[in-house]
Amino acid sequence: MIAQQSTQLRDWEQWQQDIVALLKSDFGDALQVISIDDVDWPSWQGLYAQGRSPRSAIERALERDL
Repeated sequence: MIAQQSTQLRDWEQWQQDIVALLKSDFGDALQVISIDDVDWPSWQGLYAQGRSPRSAIERALERDL
């Protein structure tokens, strides 16, 4: 049980890091400085819980996948 929770936490943390990396890559001109602490993660947690990839989550958050 503890190992599973640890894996889920690592997965969530990796997903967050991937989101930040993609935001930097996609919007580097507009978001010159963005860190993991700059993102409102509770707003993104539902996208993670849906099993979305970081790219898919960004597309959904920006409503580009409608």
